[in-house]
Amino acid sequence: MSWISTLSPMQWGLMAAVPVGIVLLYFLKLRREPVEVPSTFLWSRTIEDLHVNSLLQRLRRSLLLLLQLAAVLLAALALLRPGMRGESSTQGRSVFLLDTSASMNATDVDEAASRLDLAKKLIGQRIEQMSDDETAMLVTFSDRPDTVQSFTSDRRRLRDALDRVQATNFPTDILGALKAADGLANPRRSSEVGDVNDVQVAEALPADLYIYSDGGFQPVTEFNLGNLIPTYVGIGSDDPQNLAITAFSAERNLENPQQVQAYATVMNLGSQPVESSATLSMDGQFLDASSVSLAAGEQTGLSFSIESDEAVQLELKLDYDDDLATDNIAYAALSPLRNVNVLVVTPGNTPLELGLQTTKAAKICDSEFVSPDFLDSDAYRIRAVSGMDDLIIYDRCSPKVMPATNTFFIGALPPNKEVPNPDQNAADSEAAQAGWSWSTEKSSVALVDIDRTHPMMQYLELFSLLIFSGRGIDGPPGSVELVGADIGSMLVLAPRDGFQDMVLGFEIITTNDDGDSGTNTNWYAERSWPVFVLNVLRYLAGAAEASGAPSYRPGETVRVRLESAVTTAKLSLNDKTLRTLEPGPSGMIEVVETGEPGNYQIKEGDRLADLFAVNLFDQGESELKVAPSVELGYEQVASATASIEERQEYWRWLLVAVLGMLATEWWVYTRRVG
Repeated sequence: MSWISTLSPMQWGLMAAVPVGIVLLYFLKLRREPVEVPSTFLWSRTIEDLHVNSLLQRLRRSLLLLLQLAAVLLAALALLRPGMRGESSTQGRSVFLLDTSASMNATDVDEAASRLDLAKKLIGQRIEQMSDDETAMLVTFSDRPDTVQSFTSDRRRLRDALDRVQATNFPTDILGALKAADGLANPRRSSEVGDVNDVQVAEALPADLYIYSDGGFQPVTEFNLGNLIPTYVGIGSDDPQNLAITAFSAERNLENPQQVQAYATVMNLGSQPVESSATLSMDGQFLDASSVSLAAGEQTGLSFSIESDEAVQLELKLDYDDDLATDNIAYAALSPLRNVNVLVVTPGNTPLELGLQTTKAAKICDSEFVSPDFLDSDAYRIRAVSGMDDLIIYDRCSPKVMPATNTFFIGALPPNKEVPNPDQNAADSEAAQAGWSWSTEKSSVALVDIDRTHPMMQYLELFSLLIFSGRGIDGPPGSVELVGADIGSMLVLAPRDGFQDMVLGFEIITTNDDGDSGTNTNWYAERSWPVFVLNVLRYLAGAAEASGAPSYRPGETVRVRLESAVTTAKLSLNDKTLRTLEPGPSGMIEVVETGEPGNYQIKEGDRLADLFAVNLFDQGESELKVAPSVELGYEQVASATASIEERQEYWRWLLVAVLGMLATEWWVYTRRVG
């Protein structure tokens, strides 16, 4: 027999006052009017009232009082919830680990709406069976742990915490949740190495570890259970069915930019053959459909072709009712055209002007040309500090201080950091000397190597170039050689405090002592020149034509770089606004509200500034088969039954007895007065 109190100490105090009040009611004095009568022998009832006016006579043979006190006593026993518990003895401390990953949204269970709801129901039953001296904590896990409720013996707090748990679309990783439970049962020592001063910082407290999950996580081999006694409760049916989209993307055809190709992969992760249709929509409008017929375990690819020269949002949906709806829809998009601001500081460079004024460059770039004298003005200093330009090109000139943006130097070097007193700090002096420098004197140049894997060098053929004069470049630590020549590095890219600087070792246009201009290379006449300028705009300035938008997993942090002119923007999911974004000086923002799959838009007013997609695309979550066992610290834990023996409650019978007592008391009272 065990007891579970349902009242607080204050409430029990009020309950204890009830029988006292009943007894006091029997001590109340009767108010009577004096009446003269010839005899009292015929007034037997009146004589009895006279007798009970004394204390001892008042409580003698009072059946009503006994029945009323018995009813109160039985009600108090019912509030203690007596019952018998058939489960095995516990450690007195329980840790509930609840899986809230995407696969727990599956609806293949009959006892509840989803796997998570069934797990919450089972945990709720164990909470109800806890005695007053037992404590428990609740930890949820997906790809990150969350201690929803720390250790407490208050069942109401545990129930409220359990009600707050919501399903996610995240992948599964149980290690963090195990470490949270490990801190209780396996306290560490004060020293990692054995010595005489090594003491244990806390007493080991064994605990029962209940894991409610479908087992869709990797074996945890680097974890030691220690004093934790694990129980794995597998949640899910024996034969789940799921047809899933495991990949979906859209790309623009390079030869025909108006043509968009969409590709998808569909996989049957169930045990039965499936026939379905896949529907493609663009901006909410139906575009195309394709049939899918797969045997168990098979996968197939789907392709769609559409025409659009603008940014589009695509949605692919499987018209099939299976046990997991999350992976039946996938999203893809084409990023919008992104304009950038480019400041060109040059004494005059016609080839560069022409390269920035081509049809494709003009669509993605707003350029402004100024002379080197502009570097000494207050207007330049304001622009350099604020980072309002996405790229600054320095042609045969160099600023005194580097701006807060990416840069491209032609025939010049960026300034190195100044050291106030190099003699006092040799390390700072060496760091300053390790900056940009020329490795050779001016001489003729023959290109010998190109890094074709870098985005800056895509679609370029440069070995036919004629370069009359150039110098090799030595970049700072972390620099990358993009083009190599017989005299050293000729095009170098290096990082700088979150920005990037690129240096070209030869001039495009030269100026002699008389001030006359001439050409130093034939690059401006080659087809690769406008392509190179476009690569500079796309990579260094961050410009982009409408291309495939990136796709992320739910819960990932997405970093987006907006145009420098954008000061505020709104983040929305499927046209529903989530929050306002305020990019920093570099235009970078971090988006963490990516828990739901869909097409996320970043808008400046009514203009679409950028977008990205969030999709499940996790075969481990789409594979709904429940693991028969899980490996925890090299220990194989088999799945226990999903149901538990319920506690036999006796309080209902006590309430029936209370009602019987009250009915008897009423019957006795009515017979006496009748």
